Amino acid sequence: MFDSGDAGSGMALLRQLKEKSFGNFFYRVDLDEKNRVRGLVWVDHRSLNAYTNFGDVVSFDFTYRTNRYCMPFIPITGVNHHYQNILFGFALMRDETEISYKWVLKTWLEAVGNKPPLTIITDQDIALGNAIAEILPDTKHILCSWHISNKFPEKLSALYTQYPEFKGDFNDCLYKSLSPTEFVGKWEVLVDKYGLEDHVWLNDMYAIKDKWIRAYTKQHFSAGMTTTSRSESMNSFFDEYVKASTGLKEFIENSQNALETQILNEVKADYETEYKERRLIFNSALENHASSIYTKEMFRQFQNELRKSTSYVVNSCKDGSNYMWKLYLVEKYNVSENLRRRYRVMVSLEGNIDCECKKFEHSGMLCKHILRYLDKKQKTMIPTIFIKSRWTASANKIDGFSPYNPPVLVDVGDSTTARYSALFKSFQGLGALGSCSKPRYNYVMDLIEKGKCYVIEKFCEEENNSRMEEEFQVYDEHDPIFNPPMSQTKGRKKDSTRYKSGIETSTTKKNSGRSKSGIETSTEKIRYCGFCGVVGHDRRRCLKNPNRNFK
Repeated sequence: MFDSGDAGSGMALLRQLKEKSFGNFFYRVDLDEKNRVRGLVWVDHRSLNAYTNFGDVVSFDFTYRTNRYCMPFIPITGVNHHYQNILFGFALMRDETEISYKWVLKTWLEAVGNKPPLTIITDQDIALGNAIAEILPDTKHILCSWHISNKFPEKLSALYTQYPEFKGDFNDCLYKSLSPTEFVGKWEVLVDKYGLEDHVWLNDMYAIKDKWIRAYTKQHFSAGMTTTSRSESMNSFFDEYVKASTGLKEFIENSQNALETQILNEVKADYETEYKERRLIFNSALENHASSIYTKEMFRQFQNELRKSTSYVVNSCKDGSNYMWKLYLVEKYNVSENLRRRYRVMVSLEGNIDCECKKFEHSGMLCKHILRYLDKKQKTMIPTIFIKSRWTASANKIDGFSPYNPPVLVDVGDSTTARYSALFKSFQGLGALGSCSKPRYNYVMDLIEKGKCYVIEKFCEEENNSRMEEEFQVYDEHDPIFNPPMSQTKGRKKDSTRYKSGIETSTTKKNSGRSKSGIETSTEKIRYCGFCGVVGHDRRRCLKNPNRNFK
């Protein structure tokens, strides 16, 4: 049986979180006609701060269902300047209809100040796509390419079997086309060669090519992401905090704990970026400049691209150049001529540089082709137009004062372990900040000593008195709120099997059939009592057994 007060306790906890954050914590609950929870969205004030700086790209994954009511859980995620997962909010919804998607998107958009992201990445779902088109009309919607490619063996199995060379041609069209024009040309050849004019699934996928084909999606900034893997890795992350029996209140508590962990990870990465030296590979001027502006992780990605650039050569090309633009061809010198791919790099008189690989447009980091050109021209600094501020060490600086007030997530009054754990997590962040410099260290240590003396002096006598436990306030903003019913969503089997004990399993019919005489039979193991011989119980529960187990 579910706790009848679970929904009310969850709402009370959300109210408490809002109070502890000076009203900056956001939440909305959607109720059905029976006052049962139908949808829920909540956004921590620290997630709002993160969205201010890194909310250009958002990933939605609606497949996680680890909670008591089997409601789809939506961690709304993105990436910060360390390329770490960050949370922009949470949502629970009962079903996967277009109406529910619209409510979640509209409510979350309200939470973040009605500032839509530039790009949103989701799985392929018609209802979700319609909701995004209506609620976020100016946001570029990208479909997870990994989920689509996973359908290839099923949808194209006949072609794979009939034409062994089809897979190579198909992959070349999808993954090696540098521009939409090149993709369309290759696709038309593919359709004509293998007679795909009437292939329904391929025609449907071609109709939405701008949402998943790399030649199209790389034209838009998506922080280098083409899949919902960030959200899915977040799902694995949440497995440490929630389980199938988790109720609503506990789910909210543990989601907030997960957010705390992510914030601490960012603090640690900020510290390493600011105080740990970078290992230079080439000790070039460009590498030195990059080490001074990027975070540690993004500098590592820059180095990786810089290393690859050493395998390329740059040649000017008169054909294609004009008085406004100069064309350069960048190619890999250690590849045979017939396999060599030449990338067109255009440089304007004003100094603008455009590479047809579109890595910068897609990820915000310079590609190896432009880096090779800059090296050839002996540039000592990365041009300002190619420095994406969201990847720099100062990207998480927020204008104005935003106090950090960790909300009280659980009642830890009776648990020494829980109190210690909560304090330890809080001091982790303080320790990371205090260790950054000697003045900070001295200040924090002095603060701790003063706090220690105050706690001993102030609470010594009170600890000997009994304390009243703090209860969550009754949610009184509406009529009583009831628990949601079990959700029957697309991702959940309608007839889910329940756990059976060993005794129940052993007495369940295994199989049935007909004997040679045509009489229906069944092979069924019947358990007899070892003490009295009667069917239906064992000797441990036998009333005639004086040594039976009374428990």
